[in-house]
Amino acid sequence: MFVEWFLIAIKQIILGISLAAPVGPINIEMIKKGLTKGFWASWLVGLGGMTADILFMLLILIGLTPFVQMQAVTVSLYATGFVMLTFVGFQSMKQAVSRSFSIDVNKPSIKRDKSFFTGFFIALMNPLNIVFWFGVFGSSLSESLQSQTWLSVFFHSFFIIFGILLWNLNISSSIHFTRKFITPKLLRFITLGAGFLLLLFGCQFGFKCISLLIG
Repeated sequence: MFVEWFLIAIKQIILGISLAAPVGPINIEMIKKGLTKGFWASWLVGLGGMTADILFMLLILIGLTPFVQMQAVTVSLYATGFVMLTFVGFQSMKQAVSRSFSIDVNKPSIKRDKSFFTGFFIALMNPLNIVFWFGVFGSSLSESLQSQTWLSVFFHSFFIIFGILLWNLNISSSIHFTRKFITPKLLRFITLGAGFLLLLFGCQFGFKCISLLIG
């Protein structure tokens, strides 16, 4: 019995890592924050994103999946995601080209600023994230509840979140220990590139929103 539960836990952790690993808005923002402000800023972005994931799980458990899957709600989410990501991307690019752009890599900033809320709102307004939780995970959870206990479902969900936590910790730690080798010129280029990618993600959501409206 223990071996079976252990294997299930490992499987769910791997699933969580697989969900968090692909390059997306959260990972890009974590890398950018980690390079410019250090471990804590990067970690808080990931923690904010993970908090949104937990919120999605709770909403699924209380039965809001059909509501979120309504077209009007989906269009609103894509529109909000467009505004959020294009704003964050533009701010990153503006910061990169600013003459005042600077960073002391020997003294990582521990100022909490708005890193947690940035990660939370990026994940909360990311339609791709929402599609997974309320589409794939929501459907899977509905089937699981018919054949499994609530304790079993909680067990599965907990280790998915734990896998996401491990991946976020990996990114934050890796960036923290490598940032001192990054030159200011390269850091400026990375920040500019990260902002451009976030802007592209935002535009992608904007096009999706328009296609749903005229489709």
